Amino acid sequence: MPNIRCVHVSSQALHRLPPFYAAAGRLRPLALAMMLATFPHSGFATDAPADASAPAEAANPNGAVAQLQEVEVNASSARSAITMAPVQSELDVTQPTSIIGLDWISNHEPPTSDYAQIAAMAPSVTSISPAGPGLGEAKQVTMRGFNDNQYNVTYDGIPFGDTNDFSHHTSSYFPAKMIGQVAVDRGPGGASTIGEATFGGTIALRSKDPLDAFEVIPTQTFGSYSTTLSHLEFNSGRMENFGNGRLIASAQYYDSDTFRTDSGVHRKTAYLKYVQPVGESTEITVLSNYNDIKFNNPNKTTLTQAQIDTLGRDFGLNHDQFSTDCACYNHQVKQTDMEYLGIKSALTPDWALDNKTYTYYYNNDSNESPTVGTNASKVNMGGAYKVNRYRAYGDVLTLTRTLASGELRFGGWYETQKNERYQLLLDYTLGGIHDVKPGKPDASAYKYNMVDWLRTTQIYAEYAWKANDALMVTPGIKVLQFQRAIEAPINQTTKTPLDYAQTWRKALGYLATNYLVAPEWSLYAQAAQGFLAPNLNQFYVPHPENNRTSPQQTMNYQFGTVWKNDRFSADADVFYIDYKNFPLSSIDPVTKDPVFALARGARMYGIEGEATYYFGNGVSAFANFSTIDAQFRLSSLDIPNVPDGTMALGLSYEGNGLFGSVSSKYVGAQKVYNGGFNPDDATTVTASGKSDGFWQTALSLGYGRNVEDSFLKSWKFRLQVENVFNAHHQVADSIKNGNIYYLVLPGRNWYASVSLGLW
Repeated sequence: MPNIRCVHVSSQALHRLPPFYAAAGRLRPLALAMMLATFPHSGFATDAPADASAPAEAANPNGAVAQLQEVEVNASSARSAITMAPVQSELDVTQPTSIIGLDWISNHEPPTSDYAQIAAMAPSVTSISPAGPGLGEAKQVTMRGFNDNQYNVTYDGIPFGDTNDFSHHTSSYFPAKMIGQVAVDRGPGGASTIGEATFGGTIALRSKDPLDAFEVIPTQTFGSYSTTLSHLEFNSGRMENFGNGRLIASAQYYDSDTFRTDSGVHRKTAYLKYVQPVGESTEITVLSNYNDIKFNNPNKTTLTQAQIDTLGRDFGLNHDQFSTDCACYNHQVKQTDMEYLGIKSALTPDWALDNKTYTYYYNNDSNESPTVGTNASKVNMGGAYKVNRYRAYGDVLTLTRTLASGELRFGGWYETQKNERYQLLLDYTLGGIHDVKPGKPDASAYKYNMVDWLRTTQIYAEYAWKANDALMVTPGIKVLQFQRAIEAPINQTTKTPLDYAQTWRKALGYLATNYLVAPEWSLYAQAAQGFLAPNLNQFYVPHPENNRTSPQQTMNYQFGTVWKNDRFSADADVFYIDYKNFPLSSIDPVTKDPVFALARGARMYGIEGEATYYFGNGVSAFANFSTIDAQFRLSSLDIPNVPDGTMALGLSYEGNGLFGSVSSKYVGAQKVYNGGFNPDDATTVTASGKSDGFWQTALSLGYGRNVEDSFLKSWKFRLQVENVFNAHHQVADSIKNGNIYYLVLPGRNWYASVSLGLW
């Protein structure tokens, strides 16, 4: 039966690894983790049997070897708090880290999920999915109150995000079945942590690896909102004629009406990963991921209470061509891809190399902002056509030198992005652009038209000094540079030409320590600086050279502890963040133009913890929590859209072919204020609102079996139910004209899947 367990790679197991990995065992854990990052592990609950001696996936930027790895087990029923924990940390971390393994993703999350839905299992992480899990862009994806554009998201160590504000698109790149692991690092990391927004933390996604044995795995899902998801995965196994190279390739299509009316989504995804050993000391990885998405995007992304009462909780769009809420005026098409060539090599017994050369692309063609009235007529139906596309190229390099007294790590990251952005005003009644002249659209048809560039360079050095067998002290320094440039015949907001560039540089210091009190217990502490270059919107002013907007900076202090044994796995931490230059943006309710404000100072502090207790007989209980206190220093106002805490509780079972869990997540209360208030002056708040905290409960049940002597090797059935108790929740998002606008959460929804392992 397809039991799922977690494998810990011990030093005793290293002698069973291939020569390259056995040699790597002489290195410290970080170097070992980097070289093991693409070593095979199974990627599905019905995978072929895997060798238990295979090393685990590299879990996080700190270098800890992950203990969560999905394998199919036929004989062993070994379980513990470590193998059953849905979320856990590692003994050698230097900042708070929560690792969510492939077994939880494959068996306890909706098949439609995006990374934000998965990461929300961790403490201090929130995600709101108004369309349904992974069926649309997630909203208010926060970590410790940091917004989506204030922390990193990486895929196999590669940062990705929008060039203008460093934000991410949760549903645009990697669906759940292309994710092997999610590690949530709540802090700026060390000097070797790369990305535009290192100071807020990192959600680190890992790709699925190919299996050792040939297998074809089809999956079919049906669910709420007429959702269908078809997924086909192909694994070549080890190909002896190609030097034991291994390939995993998968294709996915899903279609859903989503929770919101007339707001359907259609998505095609393709994924390929090829891993090629070269000799005994090198491994080459090639990966490609492509997405094509079409969806109707509601004009009313949030609703007032009056609109909820009159239009319904699920209101999105309609088919009335005389309404601004018509789906015909509110739809988008997206294409994204990411590719990389990775090389890992043990150059000598003391030197290791890890390099990835990559590119990724984002294209969004959007019909949006419908209006009644155009330049041609006050009764014509108008709107806008917006294009946002960018291509990024980059390289990530890490070199590791093992010394008698510790480990030296140094390297760098370079990326350049080119972003084309424009918005044209439309007259649907006339069938084209506003004020069309023969063969040439008038400039007044453009709301903005620009090309911008972002070039990022980071170099670093850090030394993990082994003071003794128990104490590791890691100082480090990182030097970073951000350069923005813009060429705008028609600049956003000002609508005047702009040709301008600006560069920011900063050297950041880091100091972390980890002390192994006992084999089951460690303590860690960290002091680290954070830095974030200003948003591109600082250039949307008449004279950006006179703009006083400053880079965001933080000073982070954290202390934590980790305990792990077979019966009980737990970790906890306290944190304090001193925040300078906190930016706020809103929309003026009258002019509809962006309004920007900059708080001179803010501070955030809190407590976090997570634990799993194993009762035995396949039964475990888990819980996590956080408290978050975030305020502007000068006004003592609570930072808007920051929940005051999170909590999760659950039970899980695994045994005799049956697996399941019940889990409940709590997101705390949060406040919102009128747009354009001064965050340093409480008297400028003219309207405020609050939404209370809420719980949502999920249920997962599944059963599977292996089959002997048949082309059908295994099968699995699973049922996922979200919002089991059909709670009607809504979360305050903003205030406009005195009205609170809410994000409305879906009611009860379910997804049933069947998976087969063939040949």
